[in-house]
Amino acid sequence: PLGGAAVCTPGALTADQTDSALFWWESSPVKWNRIARAVSVDTGLDLWENARLFGLLNLALADGYIAMVDSKNHYNYWRPVTAIQTGDTDGNPDTTGDPAWTPLRPTPPDQDYASGHSIEGGAAAEVLKRFFGTDRISFQDCSVTLPDRGCSDPSPKFRSYTSFSQAAAENAYSRILIGFHFRKSVEEGTDYGRKIGKRATNLYLKPVH
Repeated sequence: PLGGAAVCTPGALTADQTDSALFWWESSPVKWNRIARAVSVDTGLDLWENARLFGLLNLALADGYIAMVDSKNHYNYWRPVTAIQTGDTDGNPDTTGDPAWTPLRPTPPDQDYASGHSIEGGAAAEVLKRFFGTDRISFQDCSVTLPDRGCSDPSPKFRSYTSFSQAAAENAYSRILIGFHFRKSVEEGTDYGRKIGKRATNLYLKPVH
C-alpha cells in the first residue's frame, strides 16, 4: 500500500509523492494562513479586507477541528497502521496482516475518519474561493516540514497551484501518501470541510455593503 516507509515498502512512492507527503505534513492553520497571506499580497487587499479574510479563514479552521474530533470519536475507525499490521485479526479471511509495515511518518494518536488535514484543507479552500469570488487564483507555497528545502532555508522549495481546490486535493492525497489515512477518510473529509467553509462565509463577518 502507499504511505509505507521506504525500508518496508521500497519503491512504493515516487520522489514527487514523497515530496508532496512531507510538504503538506505541517500544521494546517500555519500552512493555509501562509497561503492566504501570499494571495492577499498578490491581490492588494487593504487592512479591513485582510481582517475579514483572516477572521473568516480561522473561524472555519477552528470549526473544522471541532468537526474532526466529533467525527473521529463517533466513528472510531482504525488507522492504516493498525489495519495493515493486524489485518489478519479483522475476521475477514481475504485479508492478511503485515506486522512490519510502518507509515512514512509516525501516525497521530487518534482515529482515521475523517481526516482532519482534509477537513481543514476543504474548509480553507472554500473560504478563499468564496472570499475572492473565484477558485482560479494561482499561487506558490513553501513548507516548514520539507527536509533541507523548507521555508526557512536559503533556497526553499515551492510547489505551485492554479486554484485553491487543486491545493486542497493535493493536501488530502498527501495524507494517503504519508500513510495516515484511507482514501474514504480524505475524500469525505475534504467535502466535509467545504461545507464548513461555505457555512462560515454565509454566516460570519458579512460585508456591510
